[in-house]
Amino acid sequence: MAGGTLDIWPLHLFFDNPPTLNAGIDLYATVEIIPRKDKRILLTSCDLGLSDNFSSLKTLPDNHPLELIVRMLKFYAPKSGLEITTNCLAPKGSGIGGSSALSIALHGALNRLTGRGYRKAEMIEIAKNIETQVIKVPAGCQDYFPAMYGGVRKVLPGFRSTETVKFAISPAELTRHFVLCYTGKPRNSGINNWEVTKKSVDGNRTVIRHLKSIRDCAVEMEEELSRGQLKNLAPIFAKEWKARKQLAPNISTPQMDQLIRSAMKKGALAGKVCGAGGGGCVAFIVPPAKKQLVIEELTLKGGQVLPFRFVSRGLRVTVQ
Repeated sequence: MAGGTLDIWPLHLFFDNPPTLNAGIDLYATVEIIPRKDKRILLTSCDLGLSDNFSSLKTLPDNHPLELIVRMLKFYAPKSGLEITTNCLAPKGSGIGGSSALSIALHGALNRLTGRGYRKAEMIEIAKNIETQVIKVPAGCQDYFPAMYGGVRKVLPGFRSTETVKFAISPAELTRHFVLCYTGKPRNSGINNWEVTKKSVDGNRTVIRHLKSIRDCAVEMEEELSRGQLKNLAPIFAKEWKARKQLAPNISTPQMDQLIRSAMKKGALAGKVCGAGGGGCVAFIVPPAKKQLVIEELTLKGGQVLPFRFVSRGLRVTVQ
């Protein structure tokens, strides 16, 4: 909702540790693990349509299309073979944290299976570090919190640790004010967070100015969410989008710009691209009375409106 990019170390330290604001939604990621009596590892990703199998944990490669799963298995080092099936309801490359949700689901399952006993905060730290290994640049942390804890919340990076606080806002009421539209095209990293980080470290005044604007919007939105003032979110949402687009013009494609213009004409109050952009999803704040009109217009313009709800549910692990 606000403050993304600034959750990456050390960027948040340069801008007085601002909050990142996000929320859990019901496009769930699920993991099923079945222990085997032998040492074989069987991997199936339903949403990606990929599967593979290995004779043992020792034969897992470092580089693999399912590298995130592979690296987690190496970290937890289960003593027996496993059959792992994963699925994520968020579209591939949608920019709404689907891979982070899947990562948290994997950690929850493997943590329980191996009896490691990691606390939630420790699992988030491990997930961030394994993601850094996969993407080869520093990873942010904020995407993991709504998947782990659920609800509408702020993520607060600090000097000792990263904390999170849940807002006393009804997820159902917030859902009435939001529309989420998938472009049908996976994101293509319109904003390169590593380049932004390097330019900030190098003192690039333009980048720093835009990041300060994003920081200020996050602080302002935190105040409104703390007061439960949903009617005041749209202007901040729009202002944050303006700063983010100035920071990385390629974050928005012509198709995304068209969707935003069309939705605004039908009554949407604000819209912005989710995640790194260059494809993926666009989120809109709408008056509840205009929500259906906006949905119909986005569908007419070729967008795929995702049925979703904000939810209080976070990670759940069950044993059968």
